[in-house]
Amino acid sequence: MKSILKIFILILIFAANPVFSAANSDSIPVLVLPVDFEEKKENYYAFSEASEIFAQDIIKNFNKNGKINSPDLYEIRQKFTQNADIRNLTVNALKKYKTGNINYVSFAKISEEFSTNYVLIISSSVVTKETSVKRGIWEILDISSVFNISYPFKLETGALLIDTRNDIIMWSNVYTKNITNKAEYFTAQNYAQANAHLENLKMYSKDIISQDISQNIILRFFPKTINPIDIRSNDDNSAGGGALRFNKLIPQTKIDKKESNIGPDNYGDLIFEP
Repeated sequence: MKSILKIFILILIFAANPVFSAANSDSIPVLVLPVDFEEKKENYYAFSEASEIFAQDIIKNFNKNGKINSPDLYEIRQKFTQNADIRNLTVNALKKYKTGNINYVSFAKISEEFSTNYVLIISSSVVTKETSVKRGIWEILDISSVFNISYPFKLETGALLIDTRNDIIMWSNVYTKNITNKAEYFTAQNYAQANAHLENLKMYSKDIISQDISQNIILRFFPKTINPIDIRSNDDNSAGGGALRFNKLIPQTKIDKKESNIGPDNYGDLIFEP
């Protein structure tokens, strides 16, 4: 009799709280991967790299919204602990991505492990007009502090959504932000000053980057309107109807490299207005 009563109570609880199960069944899983994920933090301050900070905030926005669900970085690391092959595959795929190449086969295997067909890759590095070498934000902070370098620094952040089932890029964007002060300095002589830079980066992530990226991704899956582009050619009349134009290669940034290093902040096709 007690067992029957317990079952009846459980049924009442689930019947009164159907929102969680419904939201999860309707939401779309997306795996968010920062390019610096699982790399050793060799910066002097042991701060998380910018790509990780941005990725974690995007994941929080997805899960809070409910239309998209994403494992957080801790859960992903737990999966890597249990499966070293997937970890190595992910690390190598992200390293290759840094060189401008997408290994669709690898990302398909990785996304399958997380029960999804969609991977969002977040990259972030510091660029200058003095050199074409891209470095991590904390590495630049360390270098500029030691050598008292004062030329302008730009934080360039990229977001790219991959459909691993069809081997296409669904959406991408590039954001650039001036990270120097009015005197064109980006230095820290002590931990307190460095931590202040970290807090500014977190605010930039929370208020602008993660807001815009998460909104753009949600709109890709839940658009208000879609205007297909007819890609039929005169030589091939076999194609039926219009089709959305997608790409398989990493698109080049629309921002001129020289201008991006000395010009104002640029947030690409910004939807979220800070």
